[in-house]
Amino acid sequence: MTVAGTDCPAAAVQPETMSVEEVAAAAGTDLRRGLSEAEAAAILKRDGPNELKRPPKPTLVLLFIMQLTGFVIILLLCAAAASIAVNATGPRRDEVLSYTTGKAIIVIVILNAGIAAWTEH
Repeated sequence: MTVAGTDCPAAAVQPETMSVEEVAAAAGTDLRRGLSEAEAAAILKRDGPNELKRPPKPTLVLLFIMQLTGFVIILLLCAAAASIAVNATGPRRDEVLSYTTGKAIIVIVILNAGIAAWTEH
């Protein structure tokens, strides 16, 4: 049985239960010398670099949408919708200026989300 698809002889044993010298002997290496250049190059070619994969960066659109999911932003959007709804059902529904507060809140929230997304990106 090998661990993670490696061909290393030490992977067939349980190195956590062995001493350092036993693991080195099972892997066929010397603790004083280490790996030779050829052995290190072969392992690097076989297994790749010893790095974790980085998650992909979120896109600008995703960052923009994430900015709109904050609690305060949702409250502001609800306040804008309420302001527009109250003015749309009130006696001054035909006046364009009666919708200014709701429109202003929406514009400021969108502008803020855009700037924040651009800054994070």
